Amino acid sequence: LAAWAAGPADTPISSAEDWARWARAPEAIGREGKPDVAFLPPAVRRRATRLTRMMLQVAFDATEDEERSAMRTVFASRHGAIHVAVRILASIGREEAVSPLQFSHSVHNAQAGLFSIAAQNRQASSSIAAEEDTFGHGFLEAMLQLERGGSAPVLLVVADEPVPDNLAHLVDEPEGAYALALVLAREGAGRALEFSMAPAETEGAKRAWPDALEFVRVLESDETELALGHSRRRWSWKKTS
Repeated sequence: LAAWAAGPADTPISSAEDWARWARAPEAIGREGKPDVAFLPPAVRRRATRLTRMMLQVAFDATEDEERSAMRTVFASRHGAIHVAVRILASIGREEAVSPLQFSHSVHNAQAGLFSIAAQNRQASSSIAAEEDTFGHGFLEAMLQLERGGSAPVLLVVADEPVPDNLAHLVDEPEGAYALALVLAREGAGRALEFSMAPAETEGAKRAWPDALEFVRVLESDETELALGHSRRRWSWKKTS
């Protein structure tokens, strides 16, 4: 597991100790800041959007050098690079030329593609967007990849950032810039979990932080079960060791 978020005072939460402290007293995360992604070549780093920086930072932090190129991956984001997309649409509205470079960073699988280049990874990859249930659907897709791929682990990366201010009234969700990476495997030294899903019978609890960070909070706590979901699905995890 690796995670990055803008802290409540826009001081990054990134180390294991940071997340352990946050889990003991969780609060809303911040909007500003971005990882330095010093491992990327300078030319790639300069062009990378904040979403790309967040996703690649946790993806590299969660994996070892020798395994990174061999993992299948799932990248999940509700909004993707929405700030880039909005700028492109504004340019079109003004009948201006659209930058091919900007467009290449606006597509929903841009982060998956840049990870594959940076990690020299040619394995199968999925990019997921599923509204307010994006974390649950991303986890489900990673489990399906794991089921199809034998013993090889799967890397799940989930991230989002606040939408532009003029669109914020359209989205009912906790604001904040964050990313989470999980390596899912059939066996190993990590935490053992049972995962299930069912139709939602009631509206899920409203929190001041995203679903992916609620997952982190429970993993870092003594709680043994977690249920997430909103109006359509209920996603459940249970610690078994």
